[in-house]
Amino acid sequence: MSKWQRYKYLPVLPLGEGGRLVTGCGEHIRLSRQAAAEGMVLLKNEGCVLPLKKGSRVALLGKASADYVKGGGGSGDVTTAYVRNLCDGMEEKAAEGKIEIFPALHEFYRNNVAEQRAAGRMPGYTAEPELPKELFDKAKEYCDTAVISICRFSIENADRKGEPGDGDFYLSPGEKRLIDEACEAFSKIVLVLNVGGVVDSAYFANNPKIGAVLLAWQGGMEGAMAEADILTGDVNPCGKLTDTFAASFDDYPSSAGFNESDDYVCYTDDIFVGYRYFETVPGAAQKVNYPFGFGLSYTDFAFEGIKCDIGEKTVSVRLFVKNTGSVAGKETVQLYVSAPRCRLEMPKIELRAFRKTHLIEPGQAEEVELSFALSDLSSYDEAQASYVLFAGAYGIYIGNSVRNLRKAGEFINGRERVTEPLQNRCVPKKLPKRLKADGGYESLTMGEYPAEYSTANWPRKAEWEAEHILPDMTGLEKTPEGRLNFEDVAEGKISLDEFIESLTDDELITLT
Repeated sequence: MSKWQRYKYLPVLPLGEGGRLVTGCGEHIRLSRQAAAEGMVLLKNEGCVLPLKKGSRVALLGKASADYVKGGGGSGDVTTAYVRNLCDGMEEKAAEGKIEIFPALHEFYRNNVAEQRAAGRMPGYTAEPELPKELFDKAKEYCDTAVISICRFSIENADRKGEPGDGDFYLSPGEKRLIDEACEAFSKIVLVLNVGGVVDSAYFANNPKIGAVLLAWQGGMEGAMAEADILTGDVNPCGKLTDTFAASFDDYPSSAGFNESDDYVCYTDDIFVGYRYFETVPGAAQKVNYPFGFGLSYTDFAFEGIKCDIGEKTVSVRLFVKNTGSVAGKETVQLYVSAPRCRLEMPKIELRAFRKTHLIEPGQAEEVELSFALSDLSSYDEAQASYVLFAGAYGIYIGNSVRNLRKAGEFINGRERVTEPLQNRCVPKKLPKRLKADGGYESLTMGEYPAEYSTANWPRKAEWEAEHILPDMTGLEKTPEGRLNFEDVAEGKISLDEFIESLTDDELITLT
């Protein structure tokens, strides 16, 4: 296709009658809002601050309420027709009579963000402004609840440094000042994190004045509206953590060498990444504020009738998930397995399967089945260049986070056996050490890579291009008179089948 066609049709722009042909149509927008909400994680809700009660007077604080970050930058960016922010979302809820807002705050943040962007600041890189004292005093006099929004932007070549006050992993001075002042002025504090990854959790996990924390991630063009849906209880949060939130940047083992160089990272963690580190290495568990798989709900669930079936090739666990609370909600069932002691360095426990339920009404239950192949319990043994299923007892656990499990069964493997013979490839020659289960490090043999890895032995550029580069596509950039055009498909003049049938074999090969 020509550059014109690529730019016109690949971005997420609505085409055709009613915008029905690609992402950007009404159905996709509604799905985007639902998906964003389902991924958000309620980290804290002491005293049931959330959902906001009808009639709550809400002060929306923080420039992120107007400067919503929909996603990453660079190759992680997505073209959208619009992006709505949390001011928009809370105004929608106020119009529906669910809450009351203090509009002057919305106006202040919208104007401030607009000025910063006009001055060259990119979305997400705006600074936290200081609220005028008169405006802040009026807000605390009128409102009973402060919803503070914090945002972060992520892009290539912008790795985290983990430096206090950096406004990245840690709070910026302006954000800290705003939160401290709000905690003194308002009786109820809700924190919304519009972030793309792990951030400092110590300041809110250990602060009794911050009653609720919603990890909202970066939910796309409708993500802020999904935030409002959860804050007001129109949607019950059901997301779970895919990362471990530790107390500080230094608590992650990779932090020691992560910023050693801009050119490389020595991955000394080996398999002990994330929860495999925090749940295995002695003393690491105490560093965790919010564990892997964790996420609260506005209702409660019970796991009942758990049955574990161990077959010749698979393990399956069946259970009933019952909603024992007062509102409808979804729960995510997680299945973990512990391995026996063997000659390899092994994590204490590993996730093997998970499933989210459908929406369960209060008092109702849903049957859930999780399964995995016994061969998945094999581990790669470098000495044998094979996956090996080691002898011993494998504990099978069920729960809703890595820290909230109960034993469902046990698989006993009577003898060690190779499940898949392979060959060692890309053996590291420049990695000095790797982490062990006891927290120590194993020294590795270093040396030079084999000659076949050398760039001196790569094919000449012309030869490589002749073999790998796609055929010349210039013939597709112009549509000769009488030829069918892809634009006609988008406009509904011809069918896609008609367009495909009009192409030559060479054109079809090139497109494929």
